[in-house]
This record gives sequence, C-alpha cells and structure tokens, in this order.
Amino acid sequence: MPMYLLRLFFAVTLITQISMATAGIVVGGTRVIFYGDKPDTTISIFNKETNLPYLLQTWVDPFNKEDKSKPPFSVIPPVSRIEPQQEKILRILKTAGELPKDRESVFWLNVKNIPPSIDKKNTNVLEIAIKTRIKLFWRPAAVKIIPEQAIKNVKWSRQGNNLIVENPNPIHINVMSVTVDDKDVSLNMIHPFETLTLPIPAGVAGKSLVWRFINDYGAISQPLKKNL
Repeated sequence: MPMYLLRLFFAVTLITQISMATAGIVVGGTRVIFYGDKPDTTISIFNKETNLPYLLQTWVDPFNKEDKSKPPFSVIPPVSRIEPQQEKILRILKTAGELPKDRESVFWLNVKNIPPSIDKKNTNVLEIAIKTRIKLFWRPAAVKIIPEQAIKNVKWSRQGNNLIVENPNPIHINVMSVTVDDKDVSLNMIHPFETLTLPIPAGVAGKSLVWRFINDYGAISQPLKKNL
C-alpha cells in the first residue's frame, strides 16, 4: 500500500480514537496560517458532546524540541471552559520578539482538552486529557507566494543512490507522499531555502518520481510526476 494511503488510514484511525476518548472535541483545521500583515488569526474549537463540558488549555511551542526559546505568540484565552455543543474561537496574537521577515516560520499550536470528573467515588474510571498539535505557520507580510505557486519551483534530481530535493521558496512545502518507481521515500516537510538528500530505496532504478503536497487548507494535491 502506498505511504500516503497508509498515512490517511492511520490519521483517520487516530482521529476516530481521539473522538471516542474526548467525546467529540473538534479542532477546526489541520494547520493555521498567520499572515504577518494581520493583527491576529483565529481557529475554532467545537464540543460535539451533548452533556459534558471540557477544560481547554492552549499554547504555542517551538517546532523543534531542541529549541528552548519562547515563541512570540499568545493564545487567547489560554485556559477556558467549553460547554456542550458550544463553539469557541481562539485568538492567536503576535507578541514581542523578532522573526525572519524573508521567510516563513513554523511552530506547534497545542490544544489540550481535559474531561470533567464524572464520579470521584468510582476509582475505575479512567480520565484522559488529550493534546492535539497542529502546525502554526507565521508568513511575513513580504512573502506573497502560496504553495500552489511554490511547488513549481521545487527541484528534484538524482545523485547516485540519493534523491536531492531543493526548495528555493520562502515558505514551507508540506509533503503528503513521495515515491520513486512506486517505492516510498520518507519526507514530511521541506523548510524554506532548504536542500535535502534522501536515500533512494535499495534495488530501485530511480527513473520516475511521483509526489503530492498539502496546501494551506490541508487539501492534498493530485499526483505530480517527474522523470529523474
């Protein structure tokens, strides 16, 4: 089974499991694009439960675990209660702190929903707090290109047993799948102005490449083909 189909299967399975565990907390998007010429951006949270409220905790983390700096964003409100069948709008604000103006930056937006204690006398009840993480992209005002345009500039080539991919764009390229001669190559995202060297699967001639990207709305593109 192609890698992108496996990813879709596991994503659907995970979403189903999370929905059952949280009784229906839904984050309204798979990513957030924060445009630098706007004062803020928003994302919706919906409680599908009919009789249970939840406590929400929201914050922004660096994209890389090794990065210990504090991201220049705040989420309003950082802690809140969401009632059954209620939609809550979270505001994300840019705070003090400089970010590159010539390229996009990426962070993690975290939404943790904590279920109420239904019966404190029942010690057999397992209460689980679920944390959802989605990518938060900061796109400076000077950066106008969108993924549908940027993918035309992405360069693929072969050097020996390696696949070389170059992203000359100031935005991230989010990748759904890459195959070389129908064999999967692991790649999730290419950072702005980044060049990556990826091993080609053993025993593959490496003549035909097919890949799909994900746009700003989380939609998956049609297959893009290239001869190497």
